[in-house]
Amino acid sequence: MMMKTNGERQRLENVYWMARYAERALLTLNVAQNYLGYGLEASEENWSSCWERIKKGLRISRCPADFSGKIACCFFFLVFDPDNSLSAFSSLFSARENAKLLRDWLPLALWEELNSAYFLISSTTASSSNLPSSLYPFLRNILERLLLIRQWEDYLLEEDCLWAWLKIGESLEKVGNSAAFFFAYHPADNKDPLPFEEWEAFLSSLFLLDLIKKKIPLHELSFEKIASYMFELSLYSYSFPSQLNKILHYMELLSGQWAMETAQAKTNELLTKVLERAKEGFEAESTKKLFLDIQIECNQIHQYLLSALA
Repeated sequence: MMMKTNGERQRLENVYWMARYAERALLTLNVAQNYLGYGLEASEENWSSCWERIKKGLRISRCPADFSGKIACCFFFLVFDPDNSLSAFSSLFSARENAKLLRDWLPLALWEELNSAYFLISSTTASSSNLPSSLYPFLRNILERLLLIRQWEDYLLEEDCLWAWLKIGESLEKVGNSAAFFFAYHPADNKDPLPFEEWEAFLSSLFLLDLIKKKIPLHELSFEKIASYMFELSLYSYSFPSQLNKILHYMELLSGQWAMETAQAKTNELLTKVLERAKEGFEAESTKKLFLDIQIECNQIHQYLLSALA
């Protein structure tokens, strides 16, 4: 295994964090876009309950207490608030700061889209009492830029060490984010039936809606049936097995240069747990802990990856 300079390690850490922050921004913006319509039409009581699930799904632990029933406050907090470290603005800022240190490697088209997305959100006047009048197309514009970056990565980047760390960061963030949202919507904590419009927003936020509509009649929609698709290996590119297999593939590409053994072992362990659950079925009572475990073990994998870079 070759010795790496501090400069090389720092660049790899930059690309890993850039990927994670960009993926985080993508999720937050998609959540904001898809819950906006429901939030504007829902009763204050329904929105307050929904807002609690959104916070849990986005792993937001701190939020002003008086936001629950105030739509403008909630969406300002999610999208624009510089004091919220998990807002779309904060995530894009951090992604861009890491990308700035990779300008010699990052293709110009990718940098320009990321830079444009950041400046769109940072130059927009917004407050907790005054959101942009055209918020939906504004969110869609930024989302399209981030999705275009994902597409161009496959065309413009060489499959080298930096690329592998980028892909690991993206996939690990996806797995943890999806598990958090399924944990937030677990029926053990949501006894009352949810409005269909909220289910639709939930599924769209995770890019699941089109798949689910093809597989499950809407009148048969249930948490268990939706969860089952996240554990299917071949049906859905965002599924837990699919993403974990991708992470293992990228780790294998790096294993000759970096001490990946511990991170690989933990990822394999998590994949085995997920595949075993797929065989056992998805009774609601038994899956809540699994979604929590996935989040915890993703964080452990993350720590092992940072240790490999250290």
